[in-house]
Amino acid sequence: MKEKFLPILIVLLIGASFALGSMSTQLRQLKSTNQPQQQALGEQEANPETEVEAEERQVLDEQTWQNILTDADNHKGNPEAPIKIVEFSEYQCPYCARYVQQAYAQILTEYGDQVYYIFRDYPLPFHANTQNAALAARCAGEQDAYWEYHDLLFDNQDEWSELENPESKLASYAKELNLDVDQFNNCYISEKYLSAIETDAELASSVGVNGTPSFFINGQKLIGAQPFENFRAVIEAELNK
Repeated sequence: MKEKFLPILIVLLIGASFALGSMSTQLRQLKSTNQPQQQALGEQEANPETEVEAEERQVLDEQTWQNILTDADNHKGNPEAPIKIVEFSEYQCPYCARYVQQAYAQILTEYGDQVYYIFRDYPLPFHANTQNAALAARCAGEQDAYWEYHDLLFDNQDEWSELENPESKLASYAKELNLDVDQFNNCYISEKYLSAIETDAELASSVGVNGTPSFFINGQKLIGAQPFENFRAVIEAELNK
C-alpha cells in the first residue's frame, strides 16, 4: 500500500514546492515595485515644508517680476545690480535656517555688489511663532537692524521657535543688538507691521509660492534649501547673458 501512494506523495510535494517558490517570487516583485512609492511617501511626510530638488523651470513674466521687486520693505544691496534675488521665507522653517547657514552668506560673499537681495515674509500657518518673529524683525528694522536681527533669528531658531511665549526672548535679541528696547517692544506689541506681512504672503501666493524657502533669481523660480552650487549655476547663467 505504501509503495502505491509513494509516487503520488512525491508529485504532490514537488507541486507544493513549486507553488511556494512562485508565491515568494511574486511577493519579492511586489515589494520591489512598491518600495520607491513608499519611500517617496515617507519623504513627503517627513518634509512638510516644500523642499523640491527639481521641477520644471518657471520664469515670471516681466510685469509679475516687477511686482515682487517693487515696494519691498526688507532689502539690501544696489537696486541696479545685475542679479536680483527675491526670497519668500519664514523664520521658524528649519529648511529656511539651513539655507541661511549653508548658502545665503556664500551668495553675498561671492557676488557682493552684483546682487540686490529682497526678503519677503511668507509665514506658514502651522508654525506658531513665525509671525511673531517676522513682526520682531521688522521692528528691529525701524532701528536699521533688520538684517542683523534676521541673522540672529535664524542662528538661534532652536531657542525661540517652540516657546509658548517668545516675547522676552525676541526682546533679548533687540537688547543684544543695542537697540532701544522700549521702542522695539512698543512696535512689537502694536503689531504695526502685521498688514505688511500679510501683503507679502498674498503676493507669494499670487506668484505660485506654496512652500518655504522659495526664490526668484531674475525672475527664475528656485525652490527649497538647495546647495550654493545650484544658486551659483543660475546666477552665473544670468551674468553670462
